Formats: sequence, C-alpha cells, structure tokens
Amino acid sequence: MLKAASASALLNAFLMAIQITIGLTAHSDGLFADGIHTLSDLAADSVVLIVLVLSSKQLNTTPREGDSSAAQAVASLFIAALLIITAGEMLWHSIGQTVTLSGNTAMQVCALAVSGFVTIAKEALFRYMRAEGQRTGSAILLASAWHARMDAVSALVATLGVAGGIAGMPVLDHVAGAAIGLMIMRMGCVSARSALRQLSAGAAEKTAAPHAAE
Repeated sequence: MLKAASASALLNAFLMAIQITIGLTAHSDGLFADGIHTLSDLAADSVVLIVLVLSSKQLNTTPREGDSSAAQAVASLFIAALLIITAGEMLWHSIGQTVTLSGNTAMQVCALAVSGFVTIAKEALFRYMRAEGQRTGSAILLASAWHARMDAVSALVATLGVAGGIAGMPVLDHVAGAAIGLMIMRMGCVSARSALRQLSAGAAEKTAAPHAAE
C-alpha cells in the first residue's frame, strides 16, 4: 500500500511541475487549473501516506479498528476541504482571466502534448491504484484510485480546452478551467459529506459501547 501511495505522490509531483510551468508559459487556463488540481492531489497523497504509516504502526502495537477508521475519515475531510478551496481559487482565476493562449505555435503544441500526456498518465495511475487496492483490500487506495480517474477526466477537459484555443476558440480554454473547478468542487462536497457521515457513525458507536457494556 505504501509503495502504491508513494508512486502516486511522485507521479503527481512530476505532473504538477510541468502542468503549472507550461500552463503559465502558454497562458492556458485549462492546463494551469489542472496543474493546481494536481497540486491538491499531491497534498492528498501526503495525507494518505501519513494515514497508512500511522495505521501500520497501530497494527504493530494494539490494533484498534475504530481509531483507524476515524483517522481515515479525518484525512478524507481534510482532503475534501482542500479540494473545495482549490476549486474556488480555480473558478475565480478562470472567470477573471482575460489572457489567451500564447501566440507561439510551438508553446501551444507543447501545452497540448503535456495535457494529453497527463490524461494518459492519470488513467494509468487509476488502473494501478485500483489493482493494488483490490489486491490489498485497502479502502483508502481504492478511493485514491477513483480520485485519479476523476483527474484523468479533468485532464481530458483541459486537453479539449487547449485544443480549442489552438483552433481559434480561446474561450474554450477558459471554459475548460471553470469546468474543472466545478468538477473538483462537486467531488470535494461529496467527499466531505461522506467523511462527516463516517465520523458521526463512529461517534455514535463509541457512545453506544459503554451502555452496551452495562
């Protein structure tokens, strides 16, 4: 599990660097927004790694399933809050942005190539993480896998936006940036609701346990 989470973190760090660099250079809203999304993914990977390390330490001492579930729920809630904040920033950037794609043809093609590469890389990451999650029975790896699938979709939207800009429709690049922001906002809200439900269920079980013992 740690190996898969580490691989995800390293890949996201690499993708984030090239997305933000090329996105800023080519003035691509879609690619830059997706790069900020990948930055939030990197932060999420860090939280997943911390949870997995703490869980492994608990297994080596006194395993307490409730504590592990609560830790994962808190980590999920933190990731959800990060996604919502990131989505808000991306929407603000896309709505207020008036700069179009760089007139440099080579830079435009480079932005399109990077965005296409990110789409393929995220889909490959999804398949790898899903396989590892199914093999180990790790719910947090499976959640990270489907997160990667959403990333592949957002990268595809960014690719279409860059392609639209190259084809003479720069508004599509701005629309792509806003669309990615909305997708991330929705994903963050769904994740937060799920984490809050899990925390509420865990608190109810702890409250009911002493009464059951009596």
